[in-house]
Amino acid sequence: MNSMIYLIRKFTKPFTCIAFVLFGKNVNAQIVSVQQIIGKLENHKNFSYQSVNRMREIFAKDTVTTQTHTVLEKAPEDRSFGYLFNMETKNGNDQFTNIDLYNGQDLIHITPKDSTYRKDKLEYIVQRTLPGYLRWMQGRIAKGLSKVVKTSDTTINAVDNYHLIVNIRDTLINKEHDYSYVHLYIDKLSGMPNYIVARSRDMSFGDGATIYYSETRYFDYQFDQNNIDIASMTIPKDFHPPKDQPALLKEQTDLLALGSAAPGWTLYTADGKKMSLTQLKGKVVLMDFYFIGCAGCMLSLKPLNNLFEKYKGKNFVIASITERDSKQSVLDFEKNYHLRYPSYVNAADVVKSYHVNSFPTFYYIDKEGKIANVHVGYGDDFVEKASVIIDDLLNK
Repeated sequence: MNSMIYLIRKFTKPFTCIAFVLFGKNVNAQIVSVQQIIGKLENHKNFSYQSVNRMREIFAKDTVTTQTHTVLEKAPEDRSFGYLFNMETKNGNDQFTNIDLYNGQDLIHITPKDSTYRKDKLEYIVQRTLPGYLRWMQGRIAKGLSKVVKTSDTTINAVDNYHLIVNIRDTLINKEHDYSYVHLYIDKLSGMPNYIVARSRDMSFGDGATIYYSETRYFDYQFDQNNIDIASMTIPKDFHPPKDQPALLKEQTDLLALGSAAPGWTLYTADGKKMSLTQLKGKVVLMDFYFIGCAGCMLSLKPLNNLFEKYKGKNFVIASITERDSKQSVLDFEKNYHLRYPSYVNAADVVKSYHVNSFPTFYYIDKEGKIANVHVGYGDDFVEKASVIIDDLLNK
């Protein structure tokens, strides 16, 4: 929830005076448009391409690399997208490839690692395809929600490129610059994108700025191939939905029952302070399972800070728990977003013992150390629901 589509979701009126300072006055009048690229793709009955995405995680020194091979077959009769597709994705050095397959009826997400598949929502995946992403930008441009700046041509790896900058968002929030730009580098010879780079500074999470950078390189375009038959592709034999897993595995992924004793834990904050659930007995504990960058987790930062302030001085504590983020990343994270509640690191065993497999997950522990409530995911009514639960537990 950690993605380009989500982080540029909130759009406001462009702050144009800043845009001119950033982009300058050099304009190439013959530059190709987003609509022209879309039209060029739609002239072919099918096409495929390779892409490599490098995304800098929040507060991470390294980048996360994703390699994708996408094959699309034009399907004018399909009103959902207009293409059938097969998208094979490999994350970093992972030897396993995840496959997203759309055959005109369902989007199927296939995971060879555990021989499972699941049906997913098409709109979540469409924008990861090149035509889907271009259509999204062109839709915003056509509605006047985004502006295109045609800037100077550039050369990348000895290839001459047109350079377009799509202004998604450019404004001020509490006197802080909040922006999102998409840079398109288009091969002058082929008319196809070589690179798409997204940069943003988002002030909507917590009390700090989220700096985001994503770079995707596109290459190995193939058009009008005769050996593509996406419609006939099916779920591999012996693959099964997650719900068909053996009963023992299913029990391990079910959330813990209300009224049961909360599994004990002893953890350390990012700055080395030791805490255990036993020490918190007699208090109401909100356990927040999160990881840096997950969409729902980021949205919950301000509400959790608000809950901390609302119940300060009462028998209530928040314990945020992460299994994957390093101590330094968490320290930087807490400082940037001015978090008032502690985060505990190296918590893989705790995540497992609480059967957490989706983030964020919130467990409410009563004064006796029993599980009083639990819910998965973040919603706009989070503070309201949490307050009702906390008030009830504090009054018992």
